[in-house]
Amino acid sequence: MNIAKKLVSESSIIFTWSDDTSETIELELFGEAIINRAALHGFSQKLGDSYSGITNVPEAKIAMHGVLAALLAGDWNRKGGSTGGIWVEALARATGETIEAALEAWDKMTDDVKAATKKHPDLIKAQAEIGLERAQAKADSLAESGEVEPLTL
Repeated sequence: MNIAKKLVSESSIIFTWSDDTSETIELELFGEAIINRAALHGFSQKLGDSYSGITNVPEAKIAMHGVLAALLAGDWNRKGGSTGGIWVEALARATGETIEAALEAWDKMTDDVKAATKKHPDLIKAQAEIGLERAQAKADSLAESGEVEPLTL
């Protein structure tokens, strides 16, 4: 059961309760310090949600920076996930550019250009190197944990 629905506008939040009553909370009720704290909390949640479920730092950073760029451009609705992932990291590595620059370039590409870019030998090599590094890090972590039984045939 959904106890309440929330509608957020430019200057208020309307809570419509499951008992068919509603309340409106106006932004003007709060002081500047509380509004700033609430804004930072909201940004923290929004940016943190962008990498939910991602298990490696480079892809998490790509997702977070993608949502950050969208917020800075005035777009609240962009979610993490559709960020190019390992391909953006490989593009940055292959070109010697930053993750942010690679993400910006990736976001401007059409699907056809992305598909062609993924076939570039330098990008394929960089993607394979990243995959190998991640596999090695995972294997090392598992070996160090002591939770893995010896491999036998």
